[in-house]
Amino acid sequence: MQRWVRQTCWYRRRAAVIVQVAVSSTLMLGMGALAVDVGMLYTAKSEIQVSADSAALAAASQLAGGQGDVQSAAVAAADQYASMNTVLGLTPRVYAEDVEFGQAIPDASYQKFQFQASAQSWDAVRVTVRHMSSSQPSDKPLLTMPLAFAKVFGVAEQQLQARASAVLVPRDIAVVIDLSGSMSDDSELQHYKRFLGDTGVWRNGIQINLRDVWCALDGPAPNHPYVPGAEGQTQYAGDTGPTIGAMNTWGSAVVPETYNPSNDTGLWYVPKSSTCTAAAAKTSLQQRGYSADEITTLCSSAKDSTTNPPQYVNRTAVILGLASWKSGRTGGKSGGNGDALVQNNEITWASYPSWCQGWTWTDYVNYCASTSTTMYSINSAFRYRFGPKTFVNFLLENEPQNDQTSILWQTPEQPLRAVKDAVQAMVDEITALDSRDQMSLEIFGTTAKHEMNLSETLSAVSSRLFQMQVAHYDGNTNMGAGLQTALTELGSTRARAAAAKVIMLMSDGKPNIDASGHFTSGGSTAIDNWVKSLAQQAADRNMRLYTISVGADADQDLMGSLATIGRGEHFHAEGTPAEYADQLDQIFRTLGGRRPVQLIQ
Repeated sequence: MQRWVRQTCWYRRRAAVIVQVAVSSTLMLGMGALAVDVGMLYTAKSEIQVSADSAALAAASQLAGGQGDVQSAAVAAADQYASMNTVLGLTPRVYAEDVEFGQAIPDASYQKFQFQASAQSWDAVRVTVRHMSSSQPSDKPLLTMPLAFAKVFGVAEQQLQARASAVLVPRDIAVVIDLSGSMSDDSELQHYKRFLGDTGVWRNGIQINLRDVWCALDGPAPNHPYVPGAEGQTQYAGDTGPTIGAMNTWGSAVVPETYNPSNDTGLWYVPKSSTCTAAAAKTSLQQRGYSADEITTLCSSAKDSTTNPPQYVNRTAVILGLASWKSGRTGGKSGGNGDALVQNNEITWASYPSWCQGWTWTDYVNYCASTSTTMYSINSAFRYRFGPKTFVNFLLENEPQNDQTSILWQTPEQPLRAVKDAVQAMVDEITALDSRDQMSLEIFGTTAKHEMNLSETLSAVSSRLFQMQVAHYDGNTNMGAGLQTALTELGSTRARAAAAKVIMLMSDGKPNIDASGHFTSGGSTAIDNWVKSLAQQAADRNMRLYTISVGADADQDLMGSLATIGRGEHFHAEGTPAEYADQLDQIFRTLGGRRPVQLIQ
């Protein structure tokens, strides 16, 4: 009896274990299915999210150009980049219905963005990755993951999809423009031979645009954009320019391969210590009522050694019509003492143009008599030659500031005029994109000035730049101070936390002012290192620095180094004015559309 009971209990325990094993085996299989399938699902979700993120970023980048069929380009880019990121070995595909276009709406503090679908003015996309590649062109199969063990529970596959939104990030852009004296070099006589090029061949019929600057002195201002060209082929072809004293004839075209100041009918040769024989000057004096005796006296250099009165300056000014002379000589104009000296109290100076602020007719005469000008250094035959060419060059080289010659901002000083037009092209490009960008204007010469606050009114920047001239305040090249003003503005309360910070620096890349404000002719390693340290500050503050250099003699190495340090890019333009004007236009348009993208959801 006892043995039977024991055997019965043993069989009961054996049966219970079998049931427990059966139950636990099912649970273990379920847990195994869960572990394997969930692991695969987790991997798939991660991979498909990467695919969606890549697709959204690629699609958003196509919105920056704003040209052509943007929607189709965005869909194609999304599909391309989605398919480059496989999901469990499957190739995702993106179709038009998977891409939504809209706007990124910032919160009140501009800390983050939310995607909002829109029918126009797109700066954001939302991409859903849910399809996979198919051998049938018209087939759009959903992206699914086969389940290994979950079939036990009747679940054979899991549909996969992921969504991502990306935005063209609005930018806070500090435009930093070099307004040092070199920014009118390509309009000056000192560079009239530059466009022969390395081969000595006259390039494309383009030379300095000194005549256009002369014509613009009495208007009209240059067209937008100003198109440089050979004399007689620009908007000023039929313009004769102003009359300054008796100087109103332009004379010979400044063609590099043939020009000779000695033969220029627009320049009167009035040498010191030598007799003036210029027939045009004598004819002009006669037309102004001077007697033959007065004309002979004015053209004579016999008294040029007299400094009180300054005989050479006074008689030259009268010859040029910059002063009138009451000589008192027999048969001449009454009022003077009749001797052969052009006395200070016998002359009446001609009125100055309204735009003359800080110089005199005497300054111009002395400029042309000097041997220390860049004009003289390029061709000594310019000495003692007076006329529109040397007068305009006097303004550009000697009196360029706004408080000296206030009209120069509305003349086509080159290369500054090309820069102005290029900045305008960039403003137009950004405005057309409706990108919520802000822009400020920083300029530098010897000192730097913060001209315009960061603002979404981009046209204010280009308008202000159009009103500025070479050496507007002063004439050296304090590039470091220009960068400092940009850093300050991009760190101000006007800058937005979620906006990308960008500096666009335009210069010939030849800084010559150090951190203490001291000038060093030709620059120095210390100055270059200071400027580079400011580029590093920009990089450390997550700003991006783009540099644009102009001219064959620009320091491209320094400008390139600054862009590299500042995690940006260096652009360069050179050649004739027509060539670099086109290049600058394209460069600034490119920068206008070069907007960063980031994921927002």
